[in-house]
Amino acid sequence: MKFFHLSDLHIGLKLMNRDLREEQMDILRQVTDLAREEQPDAVVIAGDIYDKAVPAAEAVEVFDSFITELKRAVPEAEMMLISGNHDSAERLDFASSLLAEQNVHIAGRFTGCPKQVVLNDRHGPIEFTLLPFVRAATVRHYLPDADITDYDSAAGAALAVCEPAAPRRVLVAHQMVVSGVCP
Repeated sequence: MKFFHLSDLHIGLKLMNRDLREEQMDILRQVTDLAREEQPDAVVIAGDIYDKAVPAAEAVEVFDSFITELKRAVPEAEMMLISGNHDSAERLDFASSLLAEQNVHIAGRFTGCPKQVVLNDRHGPIEFTLLPFVRAATVRHYLPDADITDYDSAAGAALAVCEPAAPRRVLVAHQMVVSGVCP
């Protein structure tokens, strides 16, 4: 299976009051052109789509144009998006049920169990588990009996409720991961 992975687009970012819209649009056009050429089976966008939780209207227009052109470039591809710590999970979830009918799967909010999307290729099924950015308090709200003390245990508890849906699995997440750090 061929898939494209994007993350941290930060659409709407201004650097020292310099609007980066043109540069961002140029990069997104390059991604669309490459997708048209490569024809991936899936496109994964792993959070921080926007630079702010409440993006400017121009940023929303840039992303709308990008995702529309990308879907036209690879109409058969499944698209999967999750929210990052810069995104508003609720805003990103807008029309997600309707978009899922167009094979655009959005996991903005964590609501007790990560979304799972199963695709098939010549080797069989492959599961994409869509874990949006989660905070301990959010996971604790949905899983009050879980032992959640930090981001790691929150992500672990959120994933523990998933039943494997395929033998091959891909986790799409936007979390801080620290390995080998002593307290």
